Amino acid sequence: MLSLNYILKNAGWAVFEISNGQETLSFDISYLHDSLKNLAESAIDLKTKSEKSVVFMDEPGEHWLVLKRGDNYTFNYELRWYEDWANWNLINIEKYAIVLKGVTTLPKYINEIRKILIQIFEEFGPEQYKQMWVEHDFPIEEYEKLK
Repeated sequence: MLSLNYILKNAGWAVFEISNGQETLSFDISYLHDSLKNLAESAIDLKTKSEKSVVFMDEPGEHWLVLKRGDNYTFNYELRWYEDWANWNLINIEKYAIVLKGVTTLPKYINEIRKILIQIFEEFGPEQYKQMWVEHDFPIEEYEKLK
């Protein structure tokens, strides 16, 4: 069972937690990429697209959460680890290790993202989020679509 959590830390840093029901991983996220907006967009886009990736940059390296439509309303997901920034073409996009994988449904995935957005909105609000996340605004438009 997919479970996601996004925890804001010090300015420009967060922790992302992902669990497939058997294994849980957590890792740091840098402000270098707008991961919260990317995550929110993925929940919206998967209603009409069969594949979507979400990037979580660290310093160095990055994780990608890749979701692909499977059978009967399911999505297969895998969490990929890149030793450098594939998103910025600093490493070959095919050079990754799969560190976690599983299956979920679109409603479950959307609800996990909705939960994250509501929690951050209620705890911090858009202004404090911007102060903490430095480069990026809270994804208010996506929040409104998903809440």
